[in-house]
Amino acid sequence: MRTEGRPAAGAGRRSAGPGARLRRLGLKRRWRRPTLVVHLLTFALMVLVPALLFSAYLIVQFSQQQQEIAAAQVNDTAEIVSNAIDREIYGLMTSGRVLAASPTLVDDRLAEFNDRTAQALAGTMTTAELVDHGMAVLVDTQDRFPPPSAHFSDTPLIQRVFDTHQPAISGVSFRKKRGEFVYQVALPVKKGSDVGYVLVLSKATTSFEAVIADRNLPSRWSAIIKDAAGKRVFAAVTSDGRMRARQSVSYDNPSIVETIGNTGMGTDLIEASTVSALSGWTTTVAVPSAVIGRPVMRSWLLLIGAGALLLAFSVALGITFGRRLAEPIRKLSSQAGLIGRGEPATMIATDIAEIAEVSRVLAQASRERREAEEQNRFLMREMSHRAKNQYALIAAIARRAANESADTTQFLATLSEALNSLARSADLLSSGGWESVSVGDLVKSQLKAFGTGNEQIVSRGPTIALNPTAAQTIGLALHELATNAAKYGALSVPEGKVLIEWTCGDRFRLSWRESGGPPVTPPRHSGFGTLVTQKMTARGLGGSVDMDYAATGVVWTLTVPIEAVVPAPEVHPEEGGEAASAPS
Repeated sequence: MRTEGRPAAGAGRRSAGPGARLRRLGLKRRWRRPTLVVHLLTFALMVLVPALLFSAYLIVQFSQQQQEIAAAQVNDTAEIVSNAIDREIYGLMTSGRVLAASPTLVDDRLAEFNDRTAQALAGTMTTAELVDHGMAVLVDTQDRFPPPSAHFSDTPLIQRVFDTHQPAISGVSFRKKRGEFVYQVALPVKKGSDVGYVLVLSKATTSFEAVIADRNLPSRWSAIIKDAAGKRVFAAVTSDGRMRARQSVSYDNPSIVETIGNTGMGTDLIEASTVSALSGWTTTVAVPSAVIGRPVMRSWLLLIGAGALLLAFSVALGITFGRRLAEPIRKLSSQAGLIGRGEPATMIATDIAEIAEVSRVLAQASRERREAEEQNRFLMREMSHRAKNQYALIAAIARRAANESADTTQFLATLSEALNSLARSADLLSSGGWESVSVGDLVKSQLKAFGTGNEQIVSRGPTIALNPTAAQTIGLALHELATNAAKYGALSVPEGKVLIEWTCGDRFRLSWRESGGPPVTPPRHSGFGTLVTQKMTARGLGGSVDMDYAATGVVWTLTVPIEAVVPAPEVHPEEGGEAASAPS
């Protein structure tokens, strides 16, 4: 059973999708390319991010330097505070030496010594006691004289002075009688080479507040001083730029963290300690790392804020300039599209020099393309006009050759020779854009096969340009004359010569003169050659032809109006004229 007209199996069941159409066109899907705005934003980030990273690196370096500076400052502060305490103790020891050298002690005038010492220590937060070898207190400036019978509580301190004959410094202790914490300096009272008594000066630890209060330190710095036994001698924390005592710190085993208190900054501290060579006390100074990190944190916040602002500014700048650049580029794209469609594309208006230059070049290309297309259309019309003329001429030649030929062989030979002549003329015309060809070039082309390069053929005349119709018509005549001369005339013998001359004035004159050939006899009847050289040439150019069969050689002379042979504007069929007709 025949199935003509039926589609193949499966055909028409589903339409080809866009992917299939792309494959048929040899195209591939592509990812959408980034826009100009994206490129500008990427460029802004490429510039901004390294700057931000470098700033972050500087902040990290700054943080490390701040930590190092803070550690050095804390260590220096600990030494300064320790030295200040030592100076206070040295001052107390100096006062004790002066008192221990009093003459009243040498003469055992203890009552007088008690009165003078009490007066000297008044208002200094210091009391004096005089202790003998039995540890009995002989003088106590805090009590009446003589004091009630009592023994000194810190026996090791007194015994060390008796043994070493050198001053000694105690740790901190609480004196019930005074109701406060004190430290003591014990000094030997010499009697000759022996130590007769030990003078003990007791001073309140609160006196250290005045010593270190003038330390100008940042907020949250703290200091604690502990004696050799680890008891709190003094603790202070910075407030309003001054070190202020903290009495709430534990007496036994106090810590620097307890001194700082609950500040909400954690227990991560930068601290340093130093031990006094004089008293054996340890001075510790500390500051929370968060305090040192505040400038660093401010720097980080400033970097983040500035980075965010710069990023926002870069984004806004990228979008603004991206749109400003993208708009003329889109116009350029539209301009290129117009050129591709062959439509007029004018130059776009923009203040960006590079884009304006590209647009100018595209506009120029658009004009040149339209001019080239117009030229192509003109050439196509011209080619059509020339082709019609050629077809008409060939048809006329064919008709004449058929009428004058005795058989098909003669007809084909005659037609072939005529077409070859036309082809040579067409080659010359095509090299000149079908505008014109010189007479000299036409003669050389048509007679090349007949020995135009030897001494048998001589051509001379002024330089004259022939139009396409004259070139083809005269070319046919020259070819036919040369053919007859080669068969029967001057070119058939070696001694024969042909002289071709042309002149130009009001009329164009071209002559063909043979000599030295066989005797000439006029033809009995006119054939195709006579038709081409005389009738077709005269009629085709609107002139006259004189054919003289002289016995010495054939003389052919063409005389036509000059305007019939020189190039002139032609009227095309599209412009209201008609195609030039071939000679009949």
